[in-house]
Amino acid sequence: MGLKGLQDAGCELVEQPVAARYRHAMAELTKSYEIAVMADEALNGPEDALMAVRKSCADVFAVKVAQSGGLKRASEVVAIGQAAGLGLYGGTMLETGLGTAAALQLFSTIETLHWGTEFFGPLLLTDEILAEPLIYRDFCVEIPSGPGIGVTLDPDKIAAFRRCERRSMKAVAS
Repeated sequence: MGLKGLQDAGCELVEQPVAARYRHAMAELTKSYEIAVMADEALNGPEDALMAVRKSCADVFAVKVAQSGGLKRASEVVAIGQAAGLGLYGGTMLETGLGTAAALQLFSTIETLHWGTEFFGPLLLTDEILAEPLIYRDFCVEIPSGPGIGVTLDPDKIAAFRRCERRSMKAVAS
């Protein structure tokens, strides 16, 4: 079926249809079809974003804070995508509420997210490390308004999830 079949069926977007290393194939698909091609696994920071723009191998960037290397680098990926006239999508790596709060702060600063966002990671977890969980309502999540990224960690939960109190390493020679 391929992209032509998806396009004919009315699909508007396909995410990373080939492995990230096949930039030439991504560029060929981007050029050959009306369906939008989204770079996802191919984006691990601004360097990859620049390469994707240079090689014309995407119509859309899936921007993920953790995958990009943090807030600053993710904001650089956003800027590169915007400068190139590409669509933007705010993605998730299934982060906790802490990572999701960071992503919400970044993506709330972007005027147009052509392809929306998905920040459902905390909804899949059985417990929360935030003092106050993010608020989800009517298929939306509220942007936290506290200092910093808007959330506070729960120290009791952090202690409960800690793997060990003190980590020590021993050098072993063989």
